[in-house]
Amino acid sequence: MLLLSAGLIGLSLGLLGAGGSILTVPALTLFLGLDEKSAITSSMLIVGLISAVGGIKAYRNRQLDLSILVSFGIVSLPFAALGARIGIWLPQGSQTLLLVAIMCIAAYKMFASTVRSDSDTSSSSYTNSMTTSVSAPPPSKRALLTAAASVGLITGVVGVGGGFLIVPALIFFTGIGMQKAVANSLVLIVINAFTAFTTIAVGGHGVELDAIIIITMASIGAICVLAGQSISSRLDQRTLKRGFSTLIVLVAIWLLINLLY
Repeated sequence: MLLLSAGLIGLSLGLLGAGGSILTVPALTLFLGLDEKSAITSSMLIVGLISAVGGIKAYRNRQLDLSILVSFGIVSLPFAALGARIGIWLPQGSQTLLLVAIMCIAAYKMFASTVRSDSDTSSSSYTNSMTTSVSAPPPSKRALLTAAASVGLITGVVGVGGGFLIVPALIFFTGIGMQKAVANSLVLIVINAFTAFTTIAVGGHGVELDAIIIITMASIGAICVLAGQSISSRLDQRTLKRGFSTLIVLVAIWLLINLLY
């Protein structure tokens, strides 16, 4: 199950630029019995390493936008550190409950986006006729930076990389396409995950880490993130999102049951 989880984590990051930590934390707690804080801290390192491999490939493919990375990264970085500090002092179980809530919200948003996409497709002829006469207002940079701060905080508190927030934020607020948003999301996940992990490590809070688990999951995940990037353009994103959102809900329910009983 550990190897299967690592593969799913890598594929989700490669295909969607999101979902890595949402699966990593439950995998570490449910399958390996790690305590909450060890799982969250390990997840930051595992997902950061997997995303770094995907980020390197994105760089080689010239899919990265330096201005986006700098503006988003500078804002999210201090909030990731702040979130890590908050997470350290939260009582046992509270981070898992928060993670379950975030998983459900992410699943809903992801599924809803596919419904909207279907609606947009069915009305594309009307939309195309309107765009010639009406121009959409420019996206708000303040909203983008607010999203960056939220992503950083969430990463630090519950170990979730925030790709499910980063990708739609980049698409909506910067106007870049899905594949480019996924590529830039991987680098931003690296920035947030390593910032949060470093904050905990430097603070010397004695969280136990298992190097074998981290290396194994990161290695399998790295292979699968490259595979996911290679096939992402050939797959229907709506079907992927619907399937992944269903998986997130099932894992959230399992995680909640495990916490309560």
